[in-house]
Amino acid sequence: MAPPRGHYVELSWAPDFERAGGKQSRASRYKAFVPDPVGEYEPELSSATSTLAERAGVAVRDLNADSDGLLPLEGLGRQLMRSEALASSQIEGLNISHRKLAEADLADRDGHFKAPEILGNIRALELATRIGAEARALDVDVITAIHSEMAIVPPLDRISGQLREEPNWIGGRTPVDAEFVGPPWEEVRPLLEDLCDFMNRDDISPVAQAAIAHAQFETIHPFGDGNGRVGRCLIQVIFTRRGLAPRYVPPVSIVLGANKDAYISGLEGFREGEVDDWVRQFARAVETAADQARSFSKAVSELQRKWRAELGRVRSDAAVLTVIDLLPKFPIITAASAEKEIGRSRPVTIEALDRLGSIGALTRHRNQKLGDRWEAKGLFRLLDKFEEAARRPAG
Repeated sequence: MAPPRGHYVELSWAPDFERAGGKQSRASRYKAFVPDPVGEYEPELSSATSTLAERAGVAVRDLNADSDGLLPLEGLGRQLMRSEALASSQIEGLNISHRKLAEADLADRDGHFKAPEILGNIRALELATRIGAEARALDVDVITAIHSEMAIVPPLDRISGQLREEPNWIGGRTPVDAEFVGPPWEEVRPLLEDLCDFMNRDDISPVAQAAIAHAQFETIHPFGDGNGRVGRCLIQVIFTRRGLAPRYVPPVSIVLGANKDAYISGLEGFREGEVDDWVRQFARAVETAADQARSFSKAVSELQRKWRAELGRVRSDAAVLTVIDLLPKFPIITAASAEKEIGRSRPVTIEALDRLGSIGALTRHRNQKLGDRWEAKGLFRLLDKFEEAARRPAG
């Protein structure tokens, strides 16, 4: 059995007057976990796990390399990122539907009250992919920037981009009765600098690197809140930076979140030295997400071909064809947003939307106050099937 990847330190917790509910409490002792550095860590992975990590990497590369039947870059990339943001947020207890998020994703709609926080997660994922694409050395500022992009709504905005300067724990009301307490705040920046050293390496499998970096980040727990979502953004950074996913990062959070208890157990196992088990679990999730994302894209492309066939003969530059290409990015769309995206006049845009409505590709929802919107219900059905398949246990 491998030794734990870290050690415990005993600290004192002295609640202040306010925390104690108006009563002066006696200081209590608790243990905080300080992880071992990973900057120069050489994981000893079994041949089976190494093979699985490489296979998962191939699945991600295939998703990015195979243009046959895949959606246009922007449409597929946006939808996969939306799925990742939703799944990552759901792990943290933020649940809204794809329809509500798609409505909020339109510039002229306010949407569900939880949507801004998830849209912040999308922006953080977008920043993570841009950072990875720059291929520059990663540092702590990169991590705090991702948190700033995500932490845009109260009360999270109060600590946006700020490393914690107090204890942080999971479960329980205080660190004394918590399930897990992260390292003392004084250790946070040095541990993050070491983690960046690890993420800057290119001598380890990208999938294993992402697995270890994510688990190490969750162990450090450097922010007062939002750690899980930022930690999953680091997967995007590494996959993009290592050239594994230059166009599409599969939404691995869908698979990880399908069995949240197993996911948490895997992170706990990493701290206890079960690195091989964690990397294997993570690699399976990556492979499943990539395979299902590829199938989803082909299914949507086939649906688009069906719509084009049902339209009959139209000019190659017809607005209706441009709208069909746009729908995976905006499965719920308004005339204003469509007009802006396709660069046609409002009457021509509405005519194109209604033409798609006549063949059943879009459903028009009338609203005198907010304006009409059109919904591609067939795309949402395929999206539900995709996520259901991604969550299904392997085998």
